[in-house]
Amino acid sequence: MRRSICVLGLVVGCGDTAQPPPLPEVTDTTAWVDPRIGTGGLGFAHGSCFVGAVAPHGLAKPGPDTSGLFGVANFQHYSGYFAEDDHIRGFSSVHLHGTGATDYGVLSLMPTLAFAPAKTSVVDYEARFSKDTEHAYPGFYGVTLASGIAVELTATQRALVHRYTFPADGTILIDLAKTLDSGVVDAASIAVDDTAHEVTGQLHHLGGMSAGFGGYTLYFVARASAPWTSHYAWSASNPASQTATTAQGTGVGAALSVPAGTYTIAIGISLVSAAGARANLAAEIPAIDFDAVAAATHDAWAQKLDVVKLTGGTEPQRRTFYTSLYHAFLMPSVIDDHDGTYQLAGRPVQTAQGFHQMSDLSLWDTYRTVSSLYSWLAPDSAHDTARSLVAFGAGLGIFPKWPIANGESGTMLGSSAEIAIADAVLRGITDTGAAEAWPLLRAAAMDTAAPPAGRGGRNDVTSYMQLGFVPDTTTRSVSQTTEYAHDDFALAQLAGALGHTADHDALLARSHGWRSLYDPAVGFLRAKNPDGSFPTDAFDPTDFSRKEYAEADAWQSLWMTGIHDPEGLVQILGGTDATVAKLSMLFDLAKHDWETADPAAMNFPRKYYWAGNEPDINAPFLFSLFGRRDLTAQWSRWVIDSIYSDQPDGVPGNDDGGTMGSWYVLATLGLYPIAGSDQWVIGAPRFPRARITVGGHELAIEAEGVSDAAKYVQSVELDGVPITAPRITHAQLAGASKLHFVMGTQPIP
Repeated sequence: MRRSICVLGLVVGCGDTAQPPPLPEVTDTTAWVDPRIGTGGLGFAHGSCFVGAVAPHGLAKPGPDTSGLFGVANFQHYSGYFAEDDHIRGFSSVHLHGTGATDYGVLSLMPTLAFAPAKTSVVDYEARFSKDTEHAYPGFYGVTLASGIAVELTATQRALVHRYTFPADGTILIDLAKTLDSGVVDAASIAVDDTAHEVTGQLHHLGGMSAGFGGYTLYFVARASAPWTSHYAWSASNPASQTATTAQGTGVGAALSVPAGTYTIAIGISLVSAAGARANLAAEIPAIDFDAVAAATHDAWAQKLDVVKLTGGTEPQRRTFYTSLYHAFLMPSVIDDHDGTYQLAGRPVQTAQGFHQMSDLSLWDTYRTVSSLYSWLAPDSAHDTARSLVAFGAGLGIFPKWPIANGESGTMLGSSAEIAIADAVLRGITDTGAAEAWPLLRAAAMDTAAPPAGRGGRNDVTSYMQLGFVPDTTTRSVSQTTEYAHDDFALAQLAGALGHTADHDALLARSHGWRSLYDPAVGFLRAKNPDGSFPTDAFDPTDFSRKEYAEADAWQSLWMTGIHDPEGLVQILGGTDATVAKLSMLFDLAKHDWETADPAAMNFPRKYYWAGNEPDINAPFLFSLFGRRDLTAQWSRWVIDSIYSDQPDGVPGNDDGGTMGSWYVLATLGLYPIAGSDQWVIGAPRFPRARITVGGHELAIEAEGVSDAAKYVQSVELDGVPITAPRITHAQLAGASKLHFVMGTQPIP
């Protein structure tokens, strides 16, 4: 392309230094969102992003569940959809986003032209489709099946709408037995009301995570825009019948015969009750008007995304940015009904007052980036998240590690809810309920006797309190220790904010205990025996299978605590210069591995810096804390430009509820959070200008002279005052009008 333009040099001129004018400020932020980004990538490089229709924080997430070369293997179908698949098995009503776990993917509808009463399973009616017939944007998903049936989906937070255009008479199957791989619906019921044009029912699902607390029940009320001509109902013990109006048990479903043309069905869902599902439908979709619902949801997304208006950048960079920001609000999901009613597993019905009860929180991941992004760019989301975690603590007696639907899955490690709550409080979110939650938070973390319901994510804290570290008698002991260290740091900040000075001091001192796991003989953190000795086994810092680390090797585990305790890293590694040298080695090795390894290697865990998983995603920003902001600029830019993209494999690993997307948003804006505090680390912006408007207050982040080559920060000013420190407070950021960077091609430490 460039050669062709230069051939015309006699007419228009051509020079290597010529720069096209920067793109003007974004006007329609939603136009830059492509929900199919992050739906590809194999193995550990799979983004697992949700494709379908959803409102911000919506429980209702209708979308396609696909199959292809890998069948329905869960490692490529955590969200139900994989970019390379060519068959759709159904359009289920609820999904997760970006996780590495299989759950949801139930209450499936599927239109077909070839229904037979003897064929009611997924394999009987799955359909081929072509990618070039897909259309996806915030609040909408559409596709045309090989049969010629056009499918369109939209949603509110607690309701969804299917619109089908049939080229001939057809059938809509409602399958209550279909799940994603390894899921089980062990009980369901359905009722078909021909007169009211309604189908009602419920299903109890045991998913890969929700089975940990006994599963959840999803209630629904489906209302059609017009009568159907006939219907069938069935269960595993009763074949499809045109006279049956109800079915129950397992293998439950129904089929609605409809005429050619357009046919629309709206569905209200609830995790509380059948009455709640009906009320949600009435409140959120009072009239079955697909286009009106899609437009309203599109507007809701615009309100979320319009907070940031970019100037400059390339079109792919803009798509990556706004899709990343969009991903940040796909989870958590509201689980209360429209009237605020919610019910946690095995507990009485409650009413959320002044907030929306939310769940589907991948906390071990999201505390690192999403929590702080909310506190800055979406205070209402931060508020609802914090209040929801407090409600889980009050309702279950423990603070959850990974709540899904109306229960706690118990997945992952650490007590990350503490960090999310502390982050909201320290960054100025009010009415979080943190003061009321403090006694239970403190008891789980500091009391020798566990609270009645247990310690939640602090299950191994007793030995930690005694030894200063979690011993090797516990699996993932190093990662347990480093997570507890960050938990302690954040809980200390919360204690200080609440006026508990003694607890603040004790927790802050305890947050340094991780340092004792450094073994100078190998140069990394490693497990310790209860007597304080290190094991004598052979040690390979790139061994991903070692039992003392969680989803990481020794290289990646070394840096996790650096974001909240950089002084500790400097101390154990022998000074600032030695620390910078070792961190530089991490990235040099990572870059070499990235550029020289067999392409298939990206499908497996990376040995060194791993942008696709959480333990070391803070690493590029540690350089700034060590006085080398030039290296933060160099390596954060490498990740931004080389590892993220606007393609299906453009998310470096599972997005984990928006964690990776939030990393990209924050990194390209030039900031990175110290989670659980009021601090931001200064990085290096990627866009010439970002206009940020929160609560009517406008902040401009400017990067004067930024380009592909000019990636190094020369100076920083906040409202005209030079900033030489590596950090600023959230109050400084939120109260400022201009954060001005001057960028250049030469590194300046």
